[in-house]
Amino acid sequence: MLLVRRCLVAAASALLAALAVNAFPADDLCVGAGCMLVGLFVAPLIVLGAALLAYALMALGRVRPAWPVALAGPITLLAVVTTVDVGTFPVFAAAAAACYAYAALVTADGLPNAWRVALGSPVVVLFAWGVVWPIVR
Repeated sequence: MLLVRRCLVAAASALLAALAVNAFPADDLCVGAGCMLVGLFVAPLIVLGAALLAYALMALGRVRPAWPVALAGPITLLAVVTTVDVGTFPVFAAAAAACYAYAALVTADGLPNAWRVALGSPVVVLFAWGVVWPIVR
């Protein structure tokens, strides 16, 4: 039951962080040559802010420890978003919630290391395919 609660709190935290990112007016920042600055500096800061917000919400929801989920959640989401086209915001928010719940499952204390490796391997493959491979080729 504790594992289910951990995953649900992580999913709700990611959903609230996604809603906060959606409320941020980032489209107004991208005008002309300023788009390069948005891509290089502002976008990573927005992602970092959303991850910190999700971390704070998970800590308030008593997900212990919350920091592995806060580190693995954005990486899992990045692996999914770069591999699969999420399209609209509701699909993105659902993907964020699912990725954070998955990260909470993989980083749970009671899970044996063999299960962690088995559950984490698809994320490593998706990250390599969606993020690393386009950079390397």
